[in-house]
Amino acid sequence: MTDDQIRAEQTLVAWARIETWLEEHAPRTFQRLPAPATEDELRSLEQELDLTVPADVRAFYLVRNGTGPASDFDWPTSHDAPEPTGYFLPDGEGLGPLENLGTWFEGPVAAERLDDEPGQRYLPITTIDPDGFYGSFVDCTPGQGHGLLGNYAEADFPHPGEETFAAYLTKIADALSEGRSFGDGDHAPRVVDGRLDWR
Repeated sequence: MTDDQIRAEQTLVAWARIETWLEEHAPRTFQRLPAPATEDELRSLEQELDLTVPADVRAFYLVRNGTGPASDFDWPTSHDAPEPTGYFLPDGEGLGPLENLGTWFEGPVAAERLDDEPGQRYLPITTIDPDGFYGSFVDCTPGQGHGLLGNYAEADFPHPGEETFAAYLTKIADALSEGRSFGDGDHAPRVVDGRLDWR
Protein backbone atom coordinates (compact mmCIF):
# COMPACT_ATOMS: atom_id res chain seq x y z
CA MET A 1 0.00 0.00 0.00
CA THR A 2 1.09 3.56 -0.66
CA ASP A 3 1.32 6.18 2.08
CA ASP A 4 -1.84 7.80 0.70
CA GLN A 5 -3.73 4.49 0.85
CA ILE A 6 -2.55 3.87 4.41
CA ARG A 7 -3.68 7.33 5.54
CA ALA A 8 -7.04 6.92 3.82
CA GLU A 9 -7.56 3.54 5.49
CA GLN A 10 -6.55 4.92 8.89
CA THR A 11 -9.10 7.71 8.43
CA LEU A 12 -11.90 5.30 7.58
CA VAL A 13 -11.12 3.08 10.58
CA ALA A 14 -10.88 6.01 12.99
CA TRP A 15 -14.03 7.70 11.71
CA ALA A 16 -15.99 4.43 11.90
CA ARG A 17 -14.97 4.16 15.57
CA ILE A 18 -16.09 7.76 16.19
CA GLU A 19 -19.46 7.17 14.53
CA THR A 20 -19.99 3.96 16.49
CA TRP A 21 -19.33 5.86 19.73
CA LEU A 22 -21.64 8.70 18.70
CA GLU A 23 -24.47 6.37 17.75
CA GLU A 24 -24.29 4.64 21.13
CA HIS A 25 -23.58 7.58 23.43
CA ALA A 26 -24.51 10.84 21.63
CA PRO A 27 -27.44 10.04 19.33
CA ARG A 28 -28.40 13.67 18.64
CA THR A 29 -24.92 14.35 17.32
CA PHE A 30 -24.93 11.14 15.31
CA GLN A 31 -28.34 11.80 13.75
CA ARG A 32 -27.23 15.19 12.38
CA LEU A 33 -24.16 13.89 10.58
CA PRO A 34 -24.46 14.86 6.90
CA ALA A 35 -24.48 12.69 3.81
CA PRO A 36 -21.21 12.07 1.94
CA ALA A 37 -19.68 14.54 -0.47
CA THR A 38 -19.09 13.30 -4.01
CA GLU A 39 -15.94 12.90 -6.07
CA ASP A 40 -17.31 15.57 -8.43
CA GLU A 41 -17.68 18.01 -5.52
CA LEU A 42 -14.14 17.28 -4.35
CA ARG A 43 -12.72 17.73 -7.86
CA SER A 44 -14.64 20.98 -8.24
CA LEU A 45 -13.14 22.29 -4.98
CA GLU A 46 -9.66 21.27 -6.10
CA GLN A 47 -10.06 23.05 -9.44
CA GLU A 48 -11.52 26.16 -7.81
CA LEU A 49 -8.70 26.45 -5.27
CA ASP A 50 -5.88 25.01 -7.43
CA LEU A 51 -4.84 22.32 -4.96
CA THR A 52 -5.02 18.58 -4.33
CA VAL A 53 -6.95 17.44 -1.25
CA PRO A 54 -4.82 14.90 0.68
CA ALA A 55 -5.99 11.29 0.56
CA ASP A 56 -7.00 11.05 4.22
CA VAL A 57 -9.09 14.24 4.08
CA ARG A 58 -10.65 13.06 0.80
CA ALA A 59 -11.53 9.71 2.40
CA PHE A 60 -13.37 11.49 5.22
CA TYR A 61 -15.41 13.71 2.90
CA LEU A 62 -16.48 10.70 0.85
CA VAL A 63 -18.08 9.37 4.05
CA ARG A 64 -19.41 12.63 5.55
CA ASN A 65 -19.52 16.15 4.14
CA GLY A 66 -18.44 17.64 7.47
CA THR A 67 -19.39 16.96 11.07
CA GLY A 68 -22.82 18.58 10.91
CA PRO A 69 -25.36 19.90 8.44
CA ALA A 70 -24.38 22.93 6.35
CA SER A 71 -26.77 25.08 8.42
CA ASP A 72 -24.51 24.53 11.46
CA PHE A 73 -21.72 26.38 9.64
CA ASP A 74 -23.80 29.42 8.64
CA TRP A 75 -25.06 32.10 10.97
CA PRO A 76 -28.63 31.19 12.01
CA THR A 77 -31.33 33.05 10.13
CA SER A 78 -33.90 32.72 12.91
CA HIS A 79 -34.14 31.95 16.61
CA ASP A 80 -36.14 28.85 15.70
CA ALA A 81 -33.15 27.22 13.97
CA PRO A 82 -31.97 24.03 15.72
CA GLU A 83 -28.96 24.41 17.96
CA PRO A 84 -25.79 23.48 16.01
CA THR A 85 -24.38 20.04 16.76
CA GLY A 86 -21.57 20.07 14.19
CA TYR A 87 -18.96 21.61 16.50
CA PHE A 88 -18.41 18.45 18.52
CA LEU A 89 -14.67 17.95 17.99
CA PRO A 90 -12.22 18.81 20.80
CA ASP A 91 -11.88 22.56 21.48
CA GLY A 92 -15.39 23.09 20.09
CA GLU A 93 -14.28 22.73 16.49
CA GLY A 94 -16.22 21.30 13.59
CA LEU A 95 -15.25 20.03 10.15
CA GLY A 96 -17.02 22.27 7.67
CA PRO A 97 -18.84 21.09 4.55
CA LEU A 98 -16.98 21.41 1.26
CA GLU A 99 -19.02 24.44 0.24
CA ASN A 100 -17.60 26.38 3.20
CA LEU A 101 -13.97 25.43 2.67
CA GLY A 102 -13.57 27.62 -0.40
CA THR A 103 -14.86 30.64 1.53
CA TRP A 104 -12.55 29.96 4.46
CA PHE A 105 -9.63 29.45 2.03
CA GLU A 106 -10.09 32.99 0.74
CA GLY A 107 -10.36 34.34 4.30
CA PRO A 108 -7.83 34.40 7.12
CA VAL A 109 -5.44 31.76 5.83
CA ALA A 110 -5.07 33.45 2.43
CA ALA A 111 -4.74 36.88 4.06
CA GLU A 112 -1.85 35.71 6.21
CA ARG A 113 -0.03 33.75 3.50
CA LEU A 114 3.53 34.95 3.11
CA ASP A 115 4.11 36.99 -0.06
CA ASP A 116 7.28 35.08 -0.88
CA GLU A 117 5.45 31.74 -0.91
CA PRO A 118 2.75 32.20 -3.57
CA GLY A 119 2.56 28.45 -4.20
CA GLN A 120 1.55 27.72 -0.62
CA ARG A 121 -1.83 25.98 -0.33
CA TYR A 122 -3.33 25.75 3.16
CA LEU A 123 -6.93 24.51 3.14
CA PRO A 124 -8.88 25.37 6.33
CA ILE A 125 -10.97 22.37 7.36
CA THR A 126 -12.01 22.97 10.97
CA THR A 127 -13.38 26.06 12.68
CA ILE A 128 -15.02 27.11 15.92
CA ASP A 129 -17.52 29.51 14.33
CA PRO A 130 -19.25 30.13 10.98
CA ASP A 131 -16.77 32.86 9.99
CA GLY A 132 -13.95 30.33 9.86
CA PHE A 133 -11.51 32.77 11.46
CA TYR A 134 -9.94 30.23 13.84
CA GLY A 135 -9.27 26.55 13.40
CA SER A 136 -6.99 24.09 11.64
CA PHE A 137 -5.87 23.65 8.06
CA VAL A 138 -4.37 20.87 6.01
CA ASP A 139 -1.26 21.64 3.99
CA CYS A 140 -2.04 21.03 0.32
CA THR A 141 1.27 22.43 -0.91
CA PRO A 142 3.12 19.86 -3.02
CA GLY A 143 6.21 18.54 -1.29
CA GLN A 144 7.35 17.42 2.12
CA GLY A 145 4.57 18.93 4.26
CA HIS A 146 1.68 17.84 2.05
CA GLY A 147 -1.13 16.44 4.19
CA LEU A 148 0.03 17.79 7.56
CA LEU A 149 -2.31 19.77 9.79
CA GLY A 150 -1.64 23.19 11.21
CA ASN A 151 -3.45 25.96 13.11
CA TYR A 152 -4.58 29.36 11.94
CA ALA A 153 -6.12 32.46 13.52
CA GLU A 154 -7.47 35.66 12.05
CA ALA A 155 -4.64 37.97 13.14
CA ASP A 156 -1.72 35.55 13.08
CA PHE A 157 0.41 33.65 10.60
CA PRO A 158 -0.62 30.01 10.05
CA HIS A 159 1.38 27.56 12.15
CA PRO A 160 2.20 24.29 10.33
CA GLY A 161 2.14 21.13 12.40
CA GLU A 162 3.53 17.61 12.19
CA GLU A 163 0.38 15.47 12.40
CA THR A 164 -1.80 14.07 9.63
CA PHE A 165 -5.56 14.27 9.55
CA ALA A 166 -5.70 10.47 9.91
CA ALA A 167 -3.61 10.67 13.10
CA TYR A 168 -5.83 13.48 14.45
CA LEU A 169 -9.00 11.41 13.98
CA THR A 170 -7.32 8.35 15.50
CA LYS A 171 -6.48 10.36 18.64
CA ILE A 172 -10.10 11.52 18.90
CA ALA A 173 -11.35 7.94 18.51
CA ASP A 174 -8.92 6.76 21.21
CA ALA A 175 -9.97 9.52 23.62
CA LEU A 176 -13.66 8.73 23.12
CA SER A 177 -13.24 4.98 23.58
CA GLU A 178 -11.11 5.50 26.70
CA GLY A 179 -13.26 8.31 28.14
CA ARG A 180 -10.30 10.65 28.57
CA SER A 181 -9.34 14.16 27.53
CA PHE A 182 -7.94 14.84 24.08
CA GLY A 183 -4.25 15.73 23.85
CA ASP A 184 -3.31 18.25 26.51
CA GLY A 185 -6.94 19.29 27.08
CA ASP A 186 -8.55 19.35 30.50
CA HIS A 187 -11.97 18.11 29.47
CA ALA A 188 -12.96 14.50 28.89
CA PRO A 189 -15.79 13.82 26.46
CA ARG A 190 -19.23 14.21 27.97
CA VAL A 191 -22.75 13.95 26.63
CA VAL A 192 -25.24 16.75 27.20
CA ASP A 193 -28.82 16.17 26.02
CA GLY A 194 -27.64 13.50 23.61
CA ARG A 195 -24.85 15.66 22.20
CA LEU A 196 -21.10 15.21 22.46
CA ASP A 197 -19.41 18.15 24.19
CA TRP A 198 -15.72 18.29 25.17
CA ARG A 199 -15.96 21.66 26.90
